Amino acid sequence: MNRTSRIAAIALLSLVASACSGTDDDSGADGTAADATTPASGSAATTDSVAPGEVRQTLRIGFAYQDVGAFAVLNDKFSIGEVELQAAAVLEAWRRDGLLPVNGVDLEFVFAEFNHLSPEDQLGVCTRFAQDEEVFAVISSRDFPIGAKCLTERYGIPVIDSSGLARSDYELGAPWLFTVRADQSQVMEFFVKWAEAKGAFDGKRIGLYWDTRSEEAHDAFVAALAEIGVEIASDLPSDGEGIGSPQDAIVVQRFVSDGADMAILMVGSSSVTNFLASAAEQGYAPTLLFPEWANQLTDVSTQSFPQGLVDGAEAMTMSRVGEVAAGFDLNPQAVACVDNYEAFSGEEVELVSPESGETNQTLFTCDLMSILLEGLRNAGDNPTKESFVAALEKITDFPLAAWGNVTFTPDDHAGVDQVRTIRWSSACECWTAEGDFEDLSG
Repeated sequence: MNRTSRIAAIALLSLVASACSGTDDDSGADGTAADATTPASGSAATTDSVAPGEVRQTLRIGFAYQDVGAFAVLNDKFSIGEVELQAAAVLEAWRRDGLLPVNGVDLEFVFAEFNHLSPEDQLGVCTRFAQDEEVFAVISSRDFPIGAKCLTERYGIPVIDSSGLARSDYELGAPWLFTVRADQSQVMEFFVKWAEAKGAFDGKRIGLYWDTRSEEAHDAFVAALAEIGVEIASDLPSDGEGIGSPQDAIVVQRFVSDGADMAILMVGSSSVTNFLASAAEQGYAPTLLFPEWANQLTDVSTQSFPQGLVDGAEAMTMSRVGEVAAGFDLNPQAVACVDNYEAFSGEEVELVSPESGETNQTLFTCDLMSILLEGLRNAGDNPTKESFVAALEKITDFPLAAWGNVTFTPDDHAGVDQVRTIRWSSACECWTAEGDFEDLSG
């Protein structure tokens, strides 16, 4: 299917949605959502007053996704594909399988692409969704923290975001903010539990390099280490904005002078690349142990790191990265997502190792949509933002295509608590999954 045909397909689905739509809700909000995976937890809220296929209102759902064009020029594996086509494929599957309309509610997508390095761009998407489009809820694929906080704190619009945020952001954005990944402090607390169980810190002098925008997570990590009697030999912040930081090379020198023989890098992948390149130049080869942080744990990101330093490195992940390299069978949610997209688009999803950004994004899109639909299924036949949030808070052990199982509660809107070990191999330039997921929330 060529690009013109794809655009025509999306347009046709929009016409179908419009033709099926009834009256909007009192606020004028319309919405969209899509997912190729049949919801697997909870039971649909039903009502005798809504006939099968009847449309009583249409909700508009915002979908914010990252512009990765600048990175894709350097390496086409950074491309995340055509996100709007991915969503259209899911929407078509819902209609085909009778999952939409749900409780008399139909959906309409409103898409916005943003530059994740521009706070102004994210704020612009927030304003457009809230004021111009009057969306019911928003889903965002990754790296949308400023936009997500704007929507939840300023406008009281529910947001389901892929990336974990600072723990205080959930309090400030309550009850509207949900994320697939655990909050940043949880990630680092889980990381300490995971590493301690492996004996990874034994006899090590830790060098910690962290982004000042993640101070809460830094403090949580330091506190968790202190509880098990581990001190940090070198604790250095970065105020990096955008791509990398001038401190990336300086930190290497400090780690060397402080005798740090293990590096924990709580910075973006560009700073990790710069840090490791400088380490290689200076002959510094610390043990590397990676948490689930930023977008470091993707094959395409880690391929950019100096391979002589990262070969054999271990990481803690909450995603399913490395399952293809390990020869694991895809879970049913991933199979349904891939099969549906291939049938709809006429294109093949590359289930190969190293894994591409486009394959990962295809699965991310399905996951965001499946969570959205599960919330709407249980939000009643006249859903409000409040009933939608209450329904999301009941999602328990919900299987996803790209991540471990997600659980939300009224007290915890940061989803995945499951982790597993992955190991980097420079021979295949890929992460390989090892063993099963383990729940560390207890």
